[in-house]
Amino acid sequence: MADPVAEIGTELLFENDVLRVWSMELAPGEESPYHRHTLDYAIVYVTPSVITRMEKPGDPGVKEEFADGWVKYLKVDSGIEHLIRNDGPTTHRQIIVEVRRPTEPRAPEGDNGRRISSVAND
Repeated sequence: MADPVAEIGTELLFENDVLRVWSMELAPGEESPYHRHTLDYAIVYVTPSVITRMEKPGDPGVKEEFADGWVKYLKVDSGIEHLIRNDGPTTHRQIIVEVRRPTEPRAPEGDNGRRISSVAND
């Protein structure tokens, strides 16, 4: 299995000492590269999406359906490695905001409740 890449999006939109902002776009059936998150981050889905999240290449993953505007904040701690696949009929677009300089105390993980469904794949 290949090592995860550091680029967590398809385009780096902005970077400074505090934040790094990425865009990710996946065509129907397209997978992101297997990648590693090393910074706490928020994701914002800007399209309704059907996404399968896999912890490593070849895993069956979990398929989830999301509404436009779904937002989630994740604490990374020792790192998160994964890839995602667009299992929807249209292009998936998301914005990823990495926090380069976290504040203390760290905010709890959470999302805004716009996930529509979640199904484990076999």
